[in-house]
Amino acid sequence: MMASEFAGALRYRVRIERLTVARTASGLQRDQWEKLCDCLAAITPEGVGPESQAMALAANQRLTVTIRARPGIEVGQRVVWGARRLIIIQRVDDPGLRDRIMLRCEEGR
Repeated sequence: MMASEFAGALRYRVRIERLTVARTASGLQRDQWEKLCDCLAAITPEGVGPESQAMALAANQRLTVTIRARPGIEVGQRVVWGARRLIIIQRVDDPGLRDRIMLRCEEGR
């Protein structure tokens, strides 16, 4: 993506969520996903990764989600894109492209 075409590539509305721990009324801890932000994103498929080369029976689809730079985005959070849930497995900050963050994601099952 060239710098001039970045804004036009942001075609999909996504929500980024982080895992938090909440207490139930009885005092038990329960994990829940909390909305961090809504943003526009460019989404491109990567393929299934090295699992396919080892002839695994199942492999999760991998996607690259590119968003505008913002603080608080970390590995382990998830991107919600429609009905799909994508776990962030790597955050790539390119020093030459400071206006964006590339998130390598894997679709959860």
